Order: sequence, then C-alpha cells, then structure tokens
Amino acid sequence: MAKSLVARSEADQRFTWDSESVFPEESGWEQAVEEILARLPDLQEFKGHLRDSPDTLADWFDANERAHRLMAKLMVYTTMSYSVDVGDQVAAARTDRARSVAAQLGAASSFAVPEMLTIGIPKLRDWVAASPRLAHLGHYFDRLEKLQKRIRSAEIEELLTQVSDPLATALSVHSVLANTDLKFAPAVGADGELHEVAQGTIANLMTSPDREVRRTAFESYGDEHLRMQHAMAASLAGGVKRDVFFARARGYASSLEAALEPSHIPVEVFHNVVRTFRANVGTWHR
Repeated sequence: MAKSLVARSEADQRFTWDSESVFPEESGWEQAVEEILARLPDLQEFKGHLRDSPDTLADWFDANERAHRLMAKLMVYTTMSYSVDVGDQVAAARTDRARSVAAQLGAASSFAVPEMLTIGIPKLRDWVAASPRLAHLGHYFDRLEKLQKRIRSAEIEELLTQVSDPLATALSVHSVLANTDLKFAPAVGADGELHEVAQGTIANLMTSPDREVRRTAFESYGDEHLRMQHAMAASLAGGVKRDVFFARARGYASSLEAALEPSHIPVEVFHNVVRTFRANVGTWHR
C-alpha cells in the first residue's frame, strides 16, 4: 500500500497554522485590507512636507510603520492558507489581492526616500542627534547614504513599485506549476512498498536508508520536471528578465550586484565563495 499524504482538509489541526491567532475570522482580513487602502491618502499628505521639521519626519515614520505592520500581518495570514495548498483558489485570490494592496502601499510611500535625500544626509544626522523620536534611525540613514546613488526620482520610484506586482507573475506561475500541476509517480522501496513523491516528501525520501526509495524518488522527481521543462524554462526566463529590468532601472552593472549591494556584500565576495567551494569540492565529496 502506498504511503500517501493526507489532504489539507484532513490534517490534524494541531499540525496546521493557527490562522485564528492572526485574524479570528476572515472578515478581519478584509477589514485590514480596507484599512490599509483607507490610509493611503493619509500617507500621501506627507508628500512635500518631510523637510518641515524633525517631528514631521517622525510622524511620517510612525504612520508608515503602522501601515506596513498591518500589511505584514495581512500577508502572514494570506501565506498561511496559500503556502500549504497552492491549488486552493480562494487562497490564491486572496494572495493576489494582498500582492496588489502591497504594491499600492509601496507606491503611496515611494516619495519618501527621494524626498529625504533632498533634505541631505548631514541634516538628517543632525535631526537624529537632536530628536529622541528619530534617535533609532541612525543606522537607517547610514544605509540610505550608501544606496542613494541607486534611488530614482519620486515618480520613477512610484512606477517601479507599481510594476512589482505584474512583474512577479513569473514567480507565481512557477509556484503553481511546481506545487500543483506537477504529478509525480510514487517511489518504490526494495520491499515493493510505494511512497508518495511530492514537494513535501522529497527531502525525506532522498535521505531514506532504502537505496531503491532514494533512486526511484529522484527519478520520479526529475522526470516530471523534465516533462515540464519548457514551461519551467519560460518561467525562469521571465524571472531573469524581471531581475535584469530592476537592476538596469537602478543603474547596477548586473542583477547579481543589485541583489548583493543592499546588504553591502561586494560581488567579488560572492565569486570568491563559489571559487573556494569549487576548489575544495573533493573535501565536500568525502
């Protein structure tokens, strides 16, 4: 008899996400969406006024953080249902809507960083030193100074935030393809027992003490990916183009540099890690 995964609806509730701890009812999630959208005009009212005073800037950070904290809570709730069953159309619709709201929130607040840079880093540091409400933002402005050459105008920043939603389509397509549409043949143990192959089981199957389980699980997993190789490749190409677009929009030499620079990691460090690993791959094999 095959060892199969239980359906999500049949899983023991003790081993499922406690979504009620985030929002007791789904209506709470809907209310959060409406609250975020209602706050967008309030955030926009700060546009052109961040340089007015340290308190105005602190008010902006407070309002922006409240909105983004609520957005994070909304995304956590969304992920709890979608990540465990990508085929759940209700959860998929909720995820898509949350992504759209996040893009709208990002667009509404996109003016802030360009406007802060017009105030000037030295003056911002003076405000940090003088205002207790901004005292915790010293490191934030240090990072902003290092990345300021990558910041575009307020209008372009707004546009880049708005397109983040449609340009995430390749990732969404791959997620659905990998987690819903791929159908794997079961792995077969040396004793003839069948084991269901799925994204949630492949790691354990590949470490099974039964060599036949490992071999047949690997072949099943690989063969199904090969069957969908053209769709996978097209999805990957879409993701690569997205990364290249954002890298070029901010003046990076490559998408690798764009991924590393915000964390202050030189590109050469990345290449050195790869070279070192390759030079010592024999050690890893042993």
